[in-house]
Amino acid sequence: MLRVALMGRSIRPGAAGVGRYARNLARALDGLLPRENLMIFLTRDAPPVMDTVGTAIRAPFPTPNEYARASWEQTLVPVQVARRGVTVYHSPNYILPFGLRVPAVVTIHDLAFLRRDLQPLRSQVYLRALTAFAVRRARAIVAVSDYTRRCVEARYPGAAGRVSVIYEGVDPDLAAPSPAELAAFRSRLPFREPFFLFVGTPEPRKNLVRLLQAFEVLVRDDQLPHRLVLIGGRGWKTAALMRALRHSPVRDRVVCPGFVSDAELRLWYAAAAAFVYPSLEEGFGLPPLEAMASGTPVIASATSAFPEVVGDAGVLVAPTDVGAIARAMHRCATDSALSHRLRAAGPRRARRFSWQTTAQHYLAVYEACAERSRA
Repeated sequence: MLRVALMGRSIRPGAAGVGRYARNLARALDGLLPRENLMIFLTRDAPPVMDTVGTAIRAPFPTPNEYARASWEQTLVPVQVARRGVTVYHSPNYILPFGLRVPAVVTIHDLAFLRRDLQPLRSQVYLRALTAFAVRRARAIVAVSDYTRRCVEARYPGAAGRVSVIYEGVDPDLAAPSPAELAAFRSRLPFREPFFLFVGTPEPRKNLVRLLQAFEVLVRDDQLPHRLVLIGGRGWKTAALMRALRHSPVRDRVVCPGFVSDAELRLWYAAAAAFVYPSLEEGFGLPPLEAMASGTPVIASATSAFPEVVGDAGVLVAPTDVGAIARAMHRCATDSALSHRLRAAGPRRARRFSWQTTAQHYLAVYEACAERSRA
C-alpha cells in the first residue's frame, strides 16, 4: 500500500514560490490518496486549513527560522517517517533528511542558488551542499520544466535518467473574478489610471530595476498615463531597487502594496492592463501563468523556462534590454488587436497546466519508486 510523506515546511503564512507549490500539490494529492496514506509535515505556524489536508504532522517545537526548520527536518522527521510506515518520502524543496531510510523524491525548481549575484551567500552555501546530497540520495528527481531538467543534468551528471519533468498548475484560488467583483475592486483603488503589474518576491533575479527603467521610458517618451504596481513580500539584496525607486522621476507613479492575499491577488491580476515579468532566471515562472489564466496580457522574458510556459500566448522579450521591455509594454497598452489576442490566448494556454494533472504525474512517480523498492 502506497503511503506518502510530503514535506510541507515551506507552507507558512505569506509564503510564495515553493510554499505555494507545496500547498497546491498537497491539496491536489489529497483527492488521489486516502487521507491516512498522505502525511503532510508542517511547521507550527502553517495555516490551520492545512490540518484538513491528508494527515497533518506538525513540528513539536517552534521553527521561526531556517536553522530551526532544518533541525526538525533532519532529526525528528526521519524518525516519524519510519514509525508511520511511509513507503515514499517527497521533498518539494530541494532538500532531503540525511537519516531517511525510505525511497525519496526531490523536486528542484531551479539552480539560481548557484549564481552569487542573485542569491544571499547563506542560501548559496546551504543549498549547494544539501541539493547535491539530495540529487545523489533521491530515487527520483522532479524538475518543474524541461529547462530545469537540462540545468540539473548538466550540473549533476549522475542525475541523468532519474529526472522527470512535471509542470506546475494554476492555483484554483486565483479564479478570475466576476465583472461585478472587478468593478468593485477598481472602485476601491486609490488611483484610476490603468496599470502594469508585477508579482513576486523582490530579489535581483526579478530584474525590477530594468522594469522600472522601462516604465520611466514609457512615461517620459510616450506620455502613457499608466502606473506600475509591484506586489511582493520582503525579499533580499534589494538595495539597488530601493535606490532606483528613491531617485526615479516616476516614483509617484509606482505603487508597492507589499504581500497580498490570494483573494486580493486575483483581483489585481484581472484589473491590470498588462502583467510584466522580465525575470533573469526562472525554473518555471508561475506568476505569468496565473496572469494568463486571468485573461491579462503577459510580457515575460524570452529566456529560461518562459518559452515553455508562456509560448505564443504572451510577448517574450530579452530581459536585459530595457528598450525591448518598454516597447512590449507600449504595444500591450496601445495595440488593441494585440491586447485582445493575448486576453483570449492566455486562458487557453493556462488550461494546459492544472494541479490535478501535476498530482497524477507525481502519483505515478511515487508508485514507480515504491515498486522498485519492493523488487
